[in-house]
Amino acid sequence: MSTDTDHAVADFDAGTITRTIRIEAPIGTVWTALTSPEHIATWWGHPSEFPDGWQAGSLGHFVWEDHTFPVRIDELDPPTAFALTWGDLDTTLEQSAAATQVRFTLTAAGDTTTVTVLETGFDRLDAAARRAAMDENTGGWNTVLDALRDYTAGRATPADLQAVR
Repeated sequence: MSTDTDHAVADFDAGTITRTIRIEAPIGTVWTALTSPEHIATWWGHPSEFPDGWQAGSLGHFVWEDHTFPVRIDELDPPTAFALTWGDLDTTLEQSAAATQVRFTLTAAGDTTTVTVLETGFDRLDAAARRAAMDENTGGWNTVLDALRDYTAGRATPADLQAVR
């Protein structure tokens, strides 16, 4: 059984970051918050733009102030799995030397949802770039997943988070 981890865990040798959290909300609520651009902008704090819609294979980007990160949705399997690949600031995925894949896995136990995040691909970077990128993203997953938990466990109204679409 998965358990919460207080912080994201970086495995520098494998080039991965993982974190598991439990959210006191049904899986459909968590899925909707995790995969709906209007909700992502609220709990993540940054909007996403996907001109072709939110589906496997879609290309878009996350916006950070005046910058963008390219994103491709790799997997969308409601309500249990969602994966994306994202790249370097202000590039395309093809130009990105540091693109990584982020996979969210959701499991339900009644009205509680366990979310596990696994970010992979850092092993392609040299040691200094790997350390810097993993340190930054490890801290980011701590902040972002805590925000997702807070948002879905009570800060959004039930009307905002309809069941899986």
